[in-house]
Amino acid sequence: MSAEVLMVKGRSQLLLDQPFFGALALKLKLVEDESIKTAATDAKHLIYSPPFVQKLTNMELRGLIAHEVMHCVLAHPMRRGQRDPELWNIACDIAANNHLIECGFILPQGAVVDASYGTNTPAETIYSDLLSKNKDDLPKPCPWGMVLDQGAGDIEASSMAGAESEWQIAVTQAAQVAKQQGKLPGNIEQFIQDIIDPKINWVTVLWPFFTSIVQNDYTWAKPNRAYISEDEYLPSMRSEGAGHFAIILDTSASVNDKELTEFFTEIAAIHRELQPELITIIQCDTKVTDVKQIEQEDIFKTNDIQVLGRGGTRFSPAFQYINDNLHNVEAAVYLTDLESDDFGDAPSYPVLWVSTTNRTEAPFGRVIRM
Repeated sequence: MSAEVLMVKGRSQLLLDQPFFGALALKLKLVEDESIKTAATDAKHLIYSPPFVQKLTNMELRGLIAHEVMHCVLAHPMRRGQRDPELWNIACDIAANNHLIECGFILPQGAVVDASYGTNTPAETIYSDLLSKNKDDLPKPCPWGMVLDQGAGDIEASSMAGAESEWQIAVTQAAQVAKQQGKLPGNIEQFIQDIIDPKINWVTVLWPFFTSIVQNDYTWAKPNRAYISEDEYLPSMRSEGAGHFAIILDTSASVNDKELTEFFTEIAAIHRELQPELITIIQCDTKVTDVKQIEQEDIFKTNDIQVLGRGGTRFSPAFQYINDNLHNVEAAVYLTDLESDDFGDAPSYPVLWVSTTNRTEAPFGRVIRM
């Protein structure tokens, strides 16, 4: 039987047995390419080597297809950034396979699996952990399957920006279909809920923090990016109401990977729903470990944040950094488990503490529970 027929039959069987994965597999165009050696995806194609496919059992083939689909569900082809490709592949394999094992899939031999990482641990967190290990302690790369960057081959790099949103819509639709059939795995349902639905209504919570009157005007300081490619420079809208927010991310060891994933979801929701003129994301454990800024027109992706730190907990260094370097912050949101007594002095701007624990007291600011 030809490899193409085997791949088509494998997808069809997934539609019957695991409709969530089967429906999403139909989004990927099947491409034969022996130069790949085994299989790969770039979130547009499912590329496979006929000799490799023909050696697999039916169950392994379904596991292979689901593996490549899961990379797309987790947006791995769109999120590598400047990370080392081989180590990124290992991290992505662990993140994808942990889900697949829990869903009951049989994977081809040599699959990289590490149960010490929960199913909600993002590849970015796994990558950071692997990066801190000695080379001899790293798991061996999987002998099959690859994550190719979105933009590889005949895909234009400019399409990367919308690919993650497109897949998120497809994942939501596939989940609804599978749930109606009573065949949506529990871990996948929880994962989708955590990623898509932020837990806090940020419009309601943060609106009182807007310290100035909303006045929309135009500014030439930041050209409208939609027209730059056409050599036209038009002014951008400037909103004085939602100005500059600092979002402080507690990256201490007491904050677990699931909570960090929830933090990323909330940051994306703040950027999407409130559209502040500028967001400064500050990572802090016992000291400030990383600072990134996102402008209103930027497309925020979780791979923009590489988790650093993972030591103890102190809150005061983040506020000191703001006081020393950011003089126009209107409000600060601190995503944390509140497991520290080192708060420092109350700043001049309002502070919202978003706590993942039952601790709801702070010497200044307002505390809400996530």
